[in-house]
Amino acid sequence: MADQVIDIRDPEINVEEIMARIRQRIRERRAQAEERGLDYDRLVDDASHAETGRLSPDLYYDLHQLRSTADSLWVSVQLYNSHLPLVNSWYMRIKGKLHGIVVDYINRLAGRQVAFNRTTEHVLSGVVHAFEDNDARVEALEKQIAELRDRLAKFEHTSD
Repeated sequence: MADQVIDIRDPEINVEEIMARIRQRIRERRAQAEERGLDYDRLVDDASHAETGRLSPDLYYDLHQLRSTADSLWVSVQLYNSHLPLVNSWYMRIKGKLHGIVVDYINRLAGRQVAFNRTTEHVLSGVVHAFEDNDARVEALEKQIAELRDRLAKFEHTSD
């Protein structure tokens, strides 16, 4: 089905314009991924692999989600202005300093969690690839066994 070519000849469809839009969209997505520190080609490969992989598409999707969110666990200082007359500026300064200290410790723990997430993603990717390899090997062995059974049946039939 993937090898079939559909030829559409419609003067209202500008193939070059459509392809230019697709290429521009790919460039934009690649730039967005690079801004986030992600490997666009790997993400695309993982997403396309979900359609052609031997295992459940949900597994590939979840693995893709894990890869794309494994390192997005940082907290920033966010202060909301309190309307306290006379002491508001002092209150906001103290609150900002205390919040900064808390965020620093939270981000230290988040850094450890990010390292764990990355390691977990790496291990799970390896397990998925091992399952795929084993599945391919089992399929090849089953095919070989079927061929050997056919040969054995023919041999037994000729020896009778």
